[in-house]
Amino acid sequence: MLSINDIIKREVNPFDLTNLKPGNFWGEQQDSMLMVESIHQETIAELEELLDLVFTDNRSRSVLLLGDSGSGKSYLLGRLKRTFNPKAFFAYIGPWADSDYIWRHVLRYTVDSLIQVPEGEQESQLMLWLKSLSAFTKRNLQQRFFNDSIWLLLQSDRQKFIKHLKQTYKQASIYNADMFFGVLHDLTNPELYPLACEWLKGDDLSEESMQELKVKHCIDSEDAAKNILANFGRIATDTQPIVLCFDNLDNIPCLPDGSQDFQVLFNVNTTIHNNYLKNFFVIISLVTNTWKRNIARIQSADKARIERSIQLKLITLDQAEALWAYRLKAVHQKANPQPNSPIFPLKRQFLEESFPGGKTMPRNTLILGKQEYQKYKFSILNTKTSDTTKPPIILTSHQTGDSKKIIAHVTQKPHIAILNHS
Repeated sequence: MLSINDIIKREVNPFDLTNLKPGNFWGEQQDSMLMVESIHQETIAELEELLDLVFTDNRSRSVLLLGDSGSGKSYLLGRLKRTFNPKAFFAYIGPWADSDYIWRHVLRYTVDSLIQVPEGEQESQLMLWLKSLSAFTKRNLQQRFFNDSIWLLLQSDRQKFIKHLKQTYKQASIYNADMFFGVLHDLTNPELYPLACEWLKGDDLSEESMQELKVKHCIDSEDAAKNILANFGRIATDTQPIVLCFDNLDNIPCLPDGSQDFQVLFNVNTTIHNNYLKNFFVIISLVTNTWKRNIARIQSADKARIERSIQLKLITLDQAEALWAYRLKAVHQKANPQPNSPIFPLKRQFLEESFPGGKTMPRNTLILGKQEYQKYKFSILNTKTSDTTKPPIILTSHQTGDSKKIIAHVTQKPHIAILNHS
């Protein structure tokens, strides 16, 4: 095996493999082995508590997740999805381009997420949600379970399927019940499943495709999109919660006065509550300063619909060091012998000097690690020596004139490499 310095020379900077600005958590796979459990653990526990309440009483709830840029809000949402996907369905909803189409945007992103297949499952979230409806389950000794016989019987007969759901949810005020339940039936047909998903997302379908689905029109208005999304909540009494995660909202449309149009998002949230839609858990993730700039523009009645505001805390230097150790672990495992320090070639001193207050943010920690790792790699790549176990000591003197790099060879007694700007 190679020495740690040889490994560092040939391997990609492990911090380059880290997405410092995560987006849609369905497009990225978080590695549980590269996670520091203690970071934001209190927030995870608080969100789990609220999620459990939604599951228990089916009443929708909303949370405002606040934190500075780089505090780990987006990563936390991905971690929440990865951890709790077995007991909830997760939808990522990014920024919208036009506030006049907010409901169509939310519906599209929700269905896009529901058609994703969770880790460890064979079927999409959408099919798991459909099979968990009370119309297809029965109770035995206080335990609800999927009823295969009912499912198979109804799956083979579209009209019976629609009639059964209309009878089961006759008090739920379903919007366009025949069409909506008919499309849900089409989800059970592998050949029609893709088309049914496209219709639910609000895609413009051809006449031929609409005939296959037996629908007269597509979801082509805000009212239709709002009501189709509402249908999910109106029949979801016995299903797992759907977690709507609004994130990365820095680029939403602006109002004439230059402020961002967050009011339209809070209108959506209030509608979910005012219409008594069941089993939604809404998480609105915002940069703290963005919220402070816009809070006065949000109507009081809409702010009252937020169950709780949660502020992400800074992480300690111990947690920052652990974050480095997890990121460097794969590099260390390839070396023989392995370094004595789990954060080699980085040093605790770098953290203490960069963050004298003893607290920092995950993104800043990773950026510092990337920079210092690259500095070390550059130093050993430019050291002409066969002894790769002794890194050069680098000093810098700042003088005027053109810059020139002079790096001394490392022998039995360490030399000093000087970057002399003269």
